[in-house]
This record gives sequence, structure tokens and C-alpha cells, in this order.
Amino acid sequence: MRYIYTIILLLFFFNPLRADDKGQERAIYEEAVEEYRDNNFTGSLDLFEKLIQAGYSSFNLYYNTGNAAFKTGDIPAAILNYEKALLLKPFSEDARHNLEIARTYTVDKLEDIPEIFFIRWFRLFSLLMSTNSWALLSIISFGLALALATVFLFSAIYRMKKYTFTVSVVLMVVSILTFVLSLTNRSLTRNNDEAIVFEPQVTGTSSPGTGGRELFVIHEGTKVEIGEKLGDWYEIKLSDGTVGWIPTDFVKKIIP
Repeated sequence: MRYIYTIILLLFFFNPLRADDKGQERAIYEEAVEEYRDNNFTGSLDLFEKLIQAGYSSFNLYYNTGNAAFKTGDIPAAILNYEKALLLKPFSEDARHNLEIARTYTVDKLEDIPEIFFIRWFRLFSLLMSTNSWALLSIISFGLALALATVFLFSAIYRMKKYTFTVSVVLMVVSILTFVLSLTNRSLTRNNDEAIVFEPQVTGTSSPGTGGRELFVIHEGTKVEIGEKLGDWYEIKLSDGTVGWIPTDFVKKIIP
């Protein structure tokens, strides 16, 4: 028992999310909000980004960072943070509206390859809960399905067998569906390969390095999909399907 108390004390004193740290985070956040209200958008943006760099993450933090960045004219940073916010609250009308406004300030107007509507809605639905929450729901559903299947096998009552079989099948379907939602959520929030261009003008080439043939020119604020990385170069894919290579330091990933 003494060892358990020792471990608890160590966790308390060395936990990076102690109450003191949370209080400091809150103080910085409130100062950033106050700076924003006083129209000191640059100071507000610096404070919000300080919290992000320290590892803090929330919808309000990313949303307000996007607003401050937009007010300073930093359109790429605004788009980046609105995209981050929408991964946490995909149905936020304010964040989506502000993102669309920010995109009107970008130079590139690329045609998107249309995505099948039910795939798009499935991806959005997967963001309603975290990866672990979907996985836990999948495990619970699977466990209940197995329990009811056991009752079905050993019950001698016809009505009971019929009921447990039906519910067991439904729970198994739910388990599979929530497992897929968990994988989709993880792909969007942890293995996301999308990035925002931060360089005023970028030339995409046919191969990494300076010897490649020029294929296209894109500008800051454009969202791209990161593919292969070779040295200091990324292979990127544009929303219209065009593929080329650009230097890695010209973009920032939505999920680093």
C-alpha cells in the first residue's frame, strides 16, 4: 500500500497537466482573448500559438487562433487552424463559414474531384467521437453480442433464442460499424496527410530536387495532400488530382 501512495504522489508532482499548469494555460488564453477584444490581433495570435506550441488542443483554441490569424492577414494560418478546429467539431457552422471566407482570399481556385456524398458524411460522422470512444463502443458491442450468442446456444426457450439471436446479430453489425468508424477517425485525426501551403508561390516539379520539370504553380493557403517524402521534398496531390514535388518547408501539416 505504501508503494501505491508513493506512485500517486510521484504522478501528482510530475504530471504535466497539474492544476497549476491548467491555471497558467487559462490565464494565457484569457489574455489572448482580451488582446483580441482590444484589437491587438498580432499579440492575441502570438499567445494562442504559444498555447498550441505547448501542446494544448481544443476547438475554441484553434477557432480563435484562426480568427486572430485572419485579422492579421495571415490567411494560411487562418485556414490551417480552421481545418484543425473542424476536425474536433466537424459540424460547426461558424468554423466552416469562416474557413470558406478565408479561402476566398487565396489565389488558387482548383476544381475538387467530387467525393461520393455518403463517404463524405461517414467521414464527418466518425469525428463526432474520438478514436478510443468508437473503439470502446465496438468492444462493448462485441462483448454483448458474444454474451447473447451464448444465451442463444444454451437456451431451450424458442422465444428467448429468437430474441437473443436477432439482438446478437444487430450488436455484431454495430461492433463492426463502430470499429470502422474508429479507424476512419484515426485516419482523419492522427494519420491525416493534408497540409496547407505557407509559401507565397510554390512551383511543383516532376521529381524531387531542382532538376525536375515544372508542372504547376500554387500559392499560399492552398490545401494539398502529402504523399511520399524524399529528403527535403514532399510529393503532393492537389484537389484536382495533379501530382508534383515541392520542398517540405513550404507547407504545414494540419496534423503534425
